[in-house]
Formats: sequence, C-alpha cells, structure tokens
Amino acid sequence: MTRHLTIAAALAVLLSLSTGLEAAAPTKTNPSAAGWQAGVARVVITPEKYMWMSGYGGRSKPADGKVHDLWAKAVAIKDPTGKTAVFVSTDLITVPIKMVEAVMTEITRQHGLGRSEVMFTCSHTHCGPALDGMLSYMLDMKYDDWKQVRGYQQTLNAKLVTLIGAAVKDLKPAAISFGNGHCQFAANRRAPRGIGPYDHDVPVLRIASPDGRTLRAVIFGYACHNTVMSYYKWSGDYAGFAQLYLEGRHPGTTALFFAGCGADQNPLPRRKEELARKYGRMLGVAVDHVLDGPTTPISGRIATRFENIELAFDNLPKKKELLEIQKTGNRYRKAWAGNLLKQYDLYGRLLPTYPYPIQSWQIGTGLTWVALGGEVVVDYAVRLKRELGHGQGGRSVWVTGYANDVMAYIASERVLKEGGYEGETSMIYYQKPSKWRAGLENTIVKTVTALTADNRSQVARSFKLPGQLLFDGKSLAGWKKTKFGGEAEVIVRNGQMILQTGADMTGVTWNRDKPPPDWDYEVVLDAMRVEGHDFFCGLTFRVGKAPCSLILGGWGGGVCGLSSIDGFDASENDTTGYHEFQNGRWYRVRLRVTRQRITGWIDGKEILDQQLKGRKIGIRGEVDLSQPFGLSTWQTTGAVRNLRIRTLTDKEKAPKKKANSK
Repeated sequence: MTRHLTIAAALAVLLSLSTGLEAAAPTKTNPSAAGWQAGVARVVITPEKYMWMSGYGGRSKPADGKVHDLWAKAVAIKDPTGKTAVFVSTDLITVPIKMVEAVMTEITRQHGLGRSEVMFTCSHTHCGPALDGMLSYMLDMKYDDWKQVRGYQQTLNAKLVTLIGAAVKDLKPAAISFGNGHCQFAANRRAPRGIGPYDHDVPVLRIASPDGRTLRAVIFGYACHNTVMSYYKWSGDYAGFAQLYLEGRHPGTTALFFAGCGADQNPLPRRKEELARKYGRMLGVAVDHVLDGPTTPISGRIATRFENIELAFDNLPKKKELLEIQKTGNRYRKAWAGNLLKQYDLYGRLLPTYPYPIQSWQIGTGLTWVALGGEVVVDYAVRLKRELGHGQGGRSVWVTGYANDVMAYIASERVLKEGGYEGETSMIYYQKPSKWRAGLENTIVKTVTALTADNRSQVARSFKLPGQLLFDGKSLAGWKKTKFGGEAEVIVRNGQMILQTGADMTGVTWNRDKPPPDWDYEVVLDAMRVEGHDFFCGLTFRVGKAPCSLILGGWGGGVCGLSSIDGFDASENDTTGYHEFQNGRWYRVRLRVTRQRITGWIDGKEILDQQLKGRKIGIRGEVDLSQPFGLSTWQTTGAVRNLRIRTLTDKEKAPKKKANSK
C-alpha cells in the first residue's frame, strides 16, 4: 500500500486545516454514567539547567535553548465502585524502569494504588533530557554530566509522585467518553520506505464536567516516532505542538499525548520546525474533530491487570568476545560491551531473559486499552486491534507503546526475520546482549489476550457486589483499632483501609451492636501488601463459637492457610499453601464458612478447602484480640477495600457430594 497522499486525501487534510481555524462547534456528546470521577494535574519538567539531551547518539554537547516547556501530566479516573486508575504522560525519550519502581513505591505507600492501576507513558521526544540509564549510555558523557543527569532524575521522580497525588486529590464528578479520529503524516520507515503497514488511528478520551459541556482534559495518541527535530533545544516535537494547539483551542483544558506502536513509523518529511508545528496542528485538528462530534460515554466500571513476562534473547555473546570488542569496537559497541561485562562480574553470566511489562485496562464496557513496554513496531497494534475486536459493536481497542519500561525495540516476527535497525542493531544502543528470540510476538499477544479477557469478564459482571458492606471507604465506622501493643496507625484514604507497619501487629476489630455470623456466610474483600515481607491480610472470623484466622503472605511473605487447625497454625497444617504475592497488587479474597467446611479463594482460584468434622478450630495467641471478627497485619503495611459479608443461599449451604480435605 503506497504511503503517498492521493489528491482526495490531500484535499481532506486541507479541509481539516481550514476547519481548525474556525470556532469549535458545540460538543455533540453525552455525559457518562453517574458516579464517575476524574482528576487532572500537570507539572513542568524542563531541566532548570542546560544538560545533555537524549535521542541521538551523535549529540556532542548539552542543550542550548528551549522551544517550549516539557511537561508531565496525569489524569485519574474513578469508577462508581471506587476503583481508580491513573494515566501519566511525559515529554521524555523513555520510561526508565528504575523511575517507575521508585515512583510506584511511594504512590502505593501514600495512596494505596496498585501497579496495574498506574500507567506510565512517554511521548518519545528526541529533544528531551538524558535520563539515568538505557539510551543515555550511547552519549559521550563525562562524570559530571552523569552526576547532573542523576540529580535531574531524582527531582523528576519526586515531581511524578506529587503529580499523581495531585490528580487523585483533584477527583470530582465528570463525564467521560471516547472516540476515534484519523491523521496520516506517519509513514513506515523500513525499506522500501512508505510501503509497510501503518496505524493512522487517533484515539481520544474526552473528560468533561458532569453535564459534558466544559472540557477538562483530553487524552489522545498517535503511532509515529516523535522525531521531526534533532536540534539542541528542549521541545516536545510534534506531540508537544499538538498539545499546545489543543490547550490553546480549549482554554483551561489539559491535553495529554501517548505514543502508539510507532517504532517503525516516521514523520516524513522532517527536520524543520515548521514541519513539527504543521504535524502537531494536523494531529490537533484530528482530535478536535472527535471532540466536536458524538463520542461514546463510559459506563460500567474499570478493571486493570499488569503482568511481567520473560522475553528471551537469541544468542548471548561470550565474555571473550566482549573483551575483544572493548579493545577494537567503536564508541557505541565499547559502551555496550562494558555494560554486559558488568553482568558477567555480578552474576557470572549474561541474563538470558528480560521482564517485559504488559498492562491492560478495561474502561467501561466499550474501551480496551493495552499498554506495551519498549519501542513497539506497528504490527502489534494492527494485530491486536483485529484480534480484540476493534470497531465491533461499538468497541474500541487502543494500543500504547513506550509504556512502563522502554528497554528496547520490540520487533514483530516479520521485522525480526527481516532484521535491520528495529529487528537487531538497535539492541546495541539499548545495552541488550542480542536480538530477541523468535516467538516473542505470539507470547506477547497471548498474554494481552488473557489479561484483556479477564478484564472484560470483570466489567461484564455487575459491579454491585452482593452482601452487606462492612467498610464504607470513608471512615472506620463499625471498627475499633486493636490494641495489640506496638500497633501503628490505621488510616482511611481513597476508599481503602490502610493498616500501617506495626511492631509487630496492626489491626481493627468488629465494633457493632449486632455480632458477626457464626455459620453459613461468605466474606469478600480486596487486599494488597503495600510494603513489607509478611502477612498483609489476617482475617479473623467465627466458625460457630470458635475463632479462626485466614493468613495471607505470612512466614516470610508467601504462606497462606488457616490458624489454627487441631492446634497447628497456617504454616504447618492441612491448609498450608504458598502464593507468590506482589507488593502493590490487589488480590480478590473470598472466604466461605458452612457447618461442614471452610473454603477460600484468591482471584477465583481455590487455595483451601478444610472439612470441619472431627477437627478442632482455634486461633494463635498473638491474634486473639482480633475476635470475633477483625483484620490484622504483621510487620507489614496492608490495605483493604470492598469488604463485604453475605448469608449463603440454601444451595450454597448444602454439603458437597465429595469432600476433599486439604
């Protein structure tokens, strides 16, 4: 398919540009369903002092000017159940994994947000600052230059923590809707140039006042390298100009850009500032066309998933080879060999795989948003949109690249076979030992499909959980702080009960006029280990008149079970199991008590099924004060939300035909 504009297409572009000069038409959109909220925040991240820029290995000096400021921006979205997701957009070349980890540690601690609930993206501007790691290694920087870069990185991390917190604090009722536009200045840059696949979609998320009239923020994306310019002035490139255009057209609005799967797409022609301004305006006009037309309101709820998968490298170089390259290679290969030799020194070998981040958001019933790490070629967007049903039944599928960790180019199987820069040679600049092993495309797509299916299933189900709500998300009404001795604070924030790290235990206990049930009930809650290495959810409950505790993540972080059965605790009885819990991730916990058995599930998977006949149920002495019903943690900060209890139906009370004791 040719990339050259036809006469008709060119006329369409001219018409788009002309309409952009006119006043915006009245918005033809419907507010989203009641109960949705949004918060918006922004902060300047332009370096205060001129320092080295990233993007091109041939740079020979620091920046010497500014076209416009660089920004970090965030939008928090909260559904009617209280589930919150935060999108972060940055005018940066990359998203360093060290930055994400540092920021998430604080965000989880301060706001209780899990890893799946925050999406970090960058515009991939090549006129932004050098960062600590990855692409900065191809620059010929000295000690003082690196010191300056790392100082900037620390400041940036702190700004992002504050930014996300500000977006969450700004949450207020909003109308949220989405649509899709079209723009076509991107061209496939692989040989033969302009012939390969492309993605000219412009996804748009509209965030407005509850009546839908006042635009508060707009999130939009495009699959094209942000590389019009290569000078030494700070600039967001065409993506920066697009945001400025929209914010100028809609005063008081914050515009946020994300880069799609444009690793093999270039803006052509390029290298002139007027072209960057032109492409930015073309993209802004495409977004405006969506904003001015009918958009699809968001309804339902939010579901989020995040998973790291191991991507394998192909052929790992030997230590001898790397030592030789250090002597004879060019500047880029010497830096590459030197960093790989550090792996040999540290581990005695090269690491054969890399943890690759995949994130999936389902926002309401109609919008599926996939975020992939690395510089992702366009084939992934084309395939995922096709396989996930983009455009079918009003469904929209967005695919974001450059998200959560930009560690290398992510080639498709086609590009991997063809080779070239995106398929192989770029790995030198990213300090990776070799190209990726064949099969990565199917591995990534399979994971995306599974995460997306799980999210869609959650959203399709009613978000009104059955049973009595035991924690209202606003206060500790109905609870009292458990006086273990050495307990820390219990705070309520963002719909979560946060039990902070104590010495040794922190907890809350039932404080209601009506006692908790004895038999035939089910408890459901979401629990998360915020920080620490021991149990983050100790749920004490009644089995008849006897107390018992469900322990999750005890004895060093992974042991699950009931304390106690026949005098033996959760680490040494029939219910003892092991689960690998991740800090910063929410787990759906379900516990059912009948007169015959106690059954427990994590994320829908059964973890225990204990018969009661002939067994003595008890509780460990340390947890005794949690009776008759309570929550506790051990030297760990844990968070709880959506805590409910319900009476079982007659069918659920009935004994199993075949009981399996664990």
